[in-house]
Amino acid sequence: NAARLQALQTGEIQGYDLVEPQDIETIEGDENLQVLDRPAFNVAYVGFNLAMKPLDNQLVRQAIAHGLDRQAVVDNFYAGRAEVATQFMPPEVVGYAEDVPTYDYDPARARELLQEAGLTPPVRLDFWYPTDVSRPYMPDPQRNFEAFAASLNESGFRVVPHSAPWNPDYLGRVDAGTAGHLRLLGWTGDYGDADNFIGTFFQSPQKAWGTTTAPNQEVVDLLNEAERETEEATREELYMDANRAIMEWLPGVPYAHSRPALAFTANISGYEPSPTTNESFATVSIEE
Repeated sequence: NAARLQALQTGEIQGYDLVEPQDIETIEGDENLQVLDRPAFNVAYVGFNLAMKPLDNQLVRQAIAHGLDRQAVVDNFYAGRAEVATQFMPPEVVGYAEDVPTYDYDPARARELLQEAGLTPPVRLDFWYPTDVSRPYMPDPQRNFEAFAASLNESGFRVVPHSAPWNPDYLGRVDAGTAGHLRLLGWTGDYGDADNFIGTFFQSPQKAWGTTTAPNQEVVDLLNEAERETEEATREELYMDANRAIMEWLPGVPYAHSRPALAFTANISGYEPSPTTNESFATVSIEE
């Protein structure tokens, strides 16, 4: 991030994507530079490996959810350009449910749930995060990890950190199911449909994307039915039911929908940011 900003400031490059939120004020304060907004169309989440004990216990998953201070992460590391996520797709997508089960940050409740599960705090959690990468939903993975680790350690857990380069090491571990109990991941939608979010994540084990290795049949049935349904209102209700069921099941914890920023030199015009990063450079002009 620092190298890209310096290259923009010196004129080595004329623009870059995925600006770190902490750099936006610097860019906006320079009359030779400009910031453009990409519409929010993503979700960042803490994925759970339900195949690893004790995450097969729903009480433990609920304890983790109450131990993640999501609001603090959004407030501190997204520069006012994100909102706390309550489900695995953004509010703009049809099928978003306003009444899903929610899990506010509550360390005391987290400890109570661990005791109800028959566990004695601190409970060890192997928590993986990626390095050498910046994503629209996760500009600085290490900062997010460190904040989550601190809040979990206050909530009856003992977080053991692990990291690996994004590709192929980190994503390879996620796909293989060897990225510990918890891992940081996210998704930017390819198109504006609920199937591209929760269908991608939960319709089959192959589409789990680090959240779980075993499908939930209730969720799969709802997603299959919604995929076949052609009546819009019925389809929307099916996806709302699926979102409610997913957050009750809790195979992971979504934590942010972000509005990514792009930075350009001031003499660039005509660049129209797309929610799905499908920009045309045919409209772009450079003023010499």
